[in-house]
Amino acid sequence: TPGFVMSMYSLLRSSKEPPSMEQIEECLAGNLCRCTGYRPIVDAFRVFAKTDNSLYANNNSAYPEKQSKVICPSTGRPCDCATGVQNGSIHECSSPSVRVNCHGDTDNSSVHELIFPPELLTRKPYPLSLKGSRGTMWFRPLNLQDALTLRSKFPDSKLIVGNTEVGIETKFKKMDYRVFIAITNVQELNFLRVTDGGLEIGASVTLTDLFDTLKQCVANHEAYEMSTCSAFIEQLRWFAGSQIRNVASVGGNICTASPISDLNPLWIAANAQFNIINCNGTRRTICAKHFFKGYRKVDLKTGEILLSVFLPFSRQYEYVKEFKQAHRRDDDIAIVNAGMRVYFEQKDNLLSVSDLSLVYGGVAPVSLSAIKTEEFLKGKQWTYETFQSALKLLHQDISIPTDAPGGMVEFR
Repeated sequence: TPGFVMSMYSLLRSSKEPPSMEQIEECLAGNLCRCTGYRPIVDAFRVFAKTDNSLYANNNSAYPEKQSKVICPSTGRPCDCATGVQNGSIHECSSPSVRVNCHGDTDNSSVHELIFPPELLTRKPYPLSLKGSRGTMWFRPLNLQDALTLRSKFPDSKLIVGNTEVGIETKFKKMDYRVFIAITNVQELNFLRVTDGGLEIGASVTLTDLFDTLKQCVANHEAYEMSTCSAFIEQLRWFAGSQIRNVASVGGNICTASPISDLNPLWIAANAQFNIINCNGTRRTICAKHFFKGYRKVDLKTGEILLSVFLPFSRQYEYVKEFKQAHRRDDDIAIVNAGMRVYFEQKDNLLSVSDLSLVYGGVAPVSLSAIKTEEFLKGKQWTYETFQSALKLLHQDISIPTDAPGGMVEFR
């Protein structure tokens, strides 16, 4: 319950207008409740959306049969206490004409809250170098050159942005790392730049900032250019919860190379390009399709770090779609996920497949492309018969061993 209240409080403090129900449900998605269930909590917070005050006020036009009844001050609900008996006992209200505003004030106009400390808002970050009692070292560089210098000095160091993955490894998996480099404040890794052909994304950009920028792109560009961005928006919507997205980074999720990453199949399907830099300043670019080498292994050599990602906009007749199957919709890891892209060309008033990508997560140690199915579909007309033939090939591309980690082999 405190988590729900804190999330709702945060939304109200950061909203200039009454939040929508969609925003309320989205802000609550990072919380889990196994006792009362979600519905009573969502219903309680619905009042802040102010969609229909009559549902909460006493002159309830939605229920005409209740308008003539008195609202009991103790329950906030219509009752017969003014006229006599309730549940076999005499219950008298202080006044038959009492009308209780059961939801009270929801605009916070009468509430005086503490403001966020101004000294923290204006405080500028500075480089940090900390040493722990057990030999652990923590560095916080502020520019790319210092980060690369530290990476050269400590090639086995762990790069940290949101600590959402490494924190779990050290706390629950008992992993012992000695050197950490926090690149959260490295300016050269924190940028989002919209170009004519796509979106450039710094490796330290948070998933929340990426989500917001993608929505701005969709609002400001032609619809046919935004199929890729729309797919990422939908996948990010169900990616963990807002608390995690606020700190987790794009580069961290990519380089972790989880086989059930929700985003990595989309990076591959969308033909994203990864820009890499080493300690000497030498840069190279690699296609996302060739970046993932195995279970939690990526194509980063000693001394290299992921600098940025280029996400190309879609072309006309090009469509990108995301998929995710999980136990629950919000804040859950995928059982199987996928990213798919198809680019059509029109010939004789018929659509045929010029290029496509079919990439699955949760079916192998690494995000897996259905290569045979892709090659079969290229040049084919987009028909139901073609689809049925592709499904047969898909079984050859995606084969899960019966003893595969994670179980649920048949379901997957």
